[in-house]
Amino acid sequence: MCVLVPVILAATLVGACTSGGADAPEPSTSTITTTITRPRPTPPTPSVFTPPPAQSVAPLSPSNHPAAGEVEKACPYVASTPDENPDVNVADMEGDHVYRTTVLTTLQPVGCRFYFYAPPFEAIADIQPRTFATAQEAYNAMVKTGQAGKNYSGRPKIIPGVDAIVYQTKFFGDDGDQDWACVFAKGKVMVVVHTQQTNISYNAVQIATAIAPKF
Repeated sequence: MCVLVPVILAATLVGACTSGGADAPEPSTSTITTTITRPRPTPPTPSVFTPPPAQSVAPLSPSNHPAAGEVEKACPYVASTPDENPDVNVADMEGDHVYRTTVLTTLQPVGCRFYFYAPPFEAIADIQPRTFATAQEAYNAMVKTGQAGKNYSGRPKIIPGVDAIVYQTKFFGDDGDQDWACVFAKGKVMVVVHTQQTNISYNAVQIATAIAPKF
């Protein structure tokens, strides 16, 4: 971008004294135009999101401590059991008893994971949020996450203004890549809800619908 900057130079010419007593010359003014070249601003580059490879979650037996990045405590988004909330809880929505609940501290905002009460003490569900720079990036990441799975399809307006996608992926090791998940985007946050259900996506959508207002 070129900017023209006028520079005013005033020069006063003082004549030498003469015996004739002539008047001194009038001051003269001249204008010099200088061109300054400035680089054009570079627009920010949107981040490019690639869904992480799908992987199964290791079980958590009563004798073991949670894995690195997990802390055993209540989930901030939803109750785990009917004892905590008889109306809305993961055990009822997912269809399995919950014995242990952890918070996933490496996620922003934090996530949650819920483990079964009997061998093999597998994870029955989890909640994995991720924050993006813009709402559009979060929405695009939701689409890419769903498309990275199997048998994906849209679930519009699980709550007002929030769309979701259901798909099958890895979660419980014995199920291969058949477990149903639901991903939604709300504002700048994308949230993935995994379940160990292989026959229906309804459970994952129920959990997603219950927690979406918290984001």
